[in-house]
Amino acid sequence: MKPPRYPLQAALQQREAAKEDSKRALAEAIQALDREEARLREREAAREALRADREERRRHLYDPDEKGLLSIPTIERRTEGIRYLEGKIEEAGRAIAAQKQAVARAEARVEASRAGLVEADKALKAVEKHHESWLADWQKEIARKEQRQSEEVVLARFVAETGDERQ
Repeated sequence: MKPPRYPLQAALQQREAAKEDSKRALAEAIQALDREEARLREREAAREALRADREERRRHLYDPDEKGLLSIPTIERRTEGIRYLEGKIEEAGRAIAAQKQAVARAEARVEASRAGLVEADKALKAVEKHHESWLADWQKEIARKEQRQSEEVVLARFVAETGDERQ
């Protein structure tokens, strides 16, 4: 015998949908975190490239030019280039700090999404447990009804048989 429609079927479906939404939100949050971490790595690599360029220019600050001369304007121009790179390195450092904050926010969203998924799973399990309990109660009730019907049939046969013998 097929059980009747579960009275809280709508709630069960809502909880299942909420859990799926929570899973999707977690997946999106993890992807966003991965993107933010990739941006952080790119910015750190760019800063390291600037540092390497600065060090290279420092090593060659007093190298003579292609004519074999080393003039004051050449040294000043090279020094200004090094200062420019130092400014760019500072800018990159600020960008890295901002990106680290973005990564921290993304990590917080991942944790919030995980917590949301746990809550959605708990809510779904509660409704599922109620559904199982309701189904077990329904099956017990059906078994009791069948037992009662069986007893009535046996009693009716007994009465019919004993009634036939008395005649």
